[in-house]
Amino acid sequence: MNPKPQVSAIVPAFNEEAAVGEVVLGLERAFSNAGLSRGDFEVIVVDDGSTDQTAVAASRAGAKVLAHPANKGYGRALWTGIEAARHPWILTIDADGSYAPDDVVRLLDRVPAFDLVVGRRQGRLFWGSPSQALLRWIYLALASFVAGEPIPDANSGLRVMRKQALQESLPILCLGYSFSTTLTLSFIQGGRFVAFVPIEYRARSGRSKVKPLRDILRTLQLMTQVILHYNPIKFAVFLAAIPAAVSLGAAILLCRRPSWALGYFAWANAAASLLVFLMGCILERMRPHRPTPTN
Repeated sequence: MNPKPQVSAIVPAFNEEAAVGEVVLGLERAFSNAGLSRGDFEVIVVDDGSTDQTAVAASRAGAKVLAHPANKGYGRALWTGIEAARHPWILTIDADGSYAPDDVVRLLDRVPAFDLVVGRRQGRLFWGSPSQALLRWIYLALASFVAGEPIPDANSGLRVMRKQALQESLPILCLGYSFSTTLTLSFIQGGRFVAFVPIEYRARSGRSKVKPLRDILRTLQLMTQVILHYNPIKFAVFLAAIPAAVSLGAAILLCRRPSWALGYFAWANAAASLLVFLMGCILERMRPHRPTPTN
């Protein structure tokens, strides 16, 4: 039987007065059901510059409230809570009521064996409309490519992680919506043990703060930074494959219809592919190689 962990729950909140109180109370019930005593957990709500009564609602429910003077984003709110956390395990959950606090027990059952346990969302609300489902599938396929293994949910807001591993594994501090994706990729690429546990995903309270185009672009940027930090040669091979494929296609056409211009185009793309690959080799050689992580 796993020993009971000591957990700091971080709840980032921006204008969530309607739901944050119930989330806090639900967390306290969940920790109690998991067998944790009052001294083994804490609930920290980070009010990220709310203009409503979010801080008041959280405080009345019994949470410790940390307030930002202005809205700085999801990742910055989480980091404020993580820095203030007293316990070695960090649990994060959104303040909008979209995650069931009761699922916390299922995640805690997987620690301390895993450094990161992610609540895997599923169902209609997770996938959305057909167009949203397609975009999510592409997004998860890219995340899986970067990680080198299947990722069923990269940016779930319900997760529990070892604080020490978090501080050691996160090479890029993302202050926005992409914090969760960056964290997931960094743990996997850093050789940490990561588990995905199916959870309930519900309709949120109030309006979503996500801005799809902006957040997708920032997420892609951070995915690129993570793979360049941990596995630049893989990124280089991916980029080099594009001009290599163009060069091969041009060479096939050249065999059928000789042309000086087509030959030059084929050689130029082949040279570009080789150059990109060699640059990746240099970056791989320069990359600091960390020893195998220890718990």
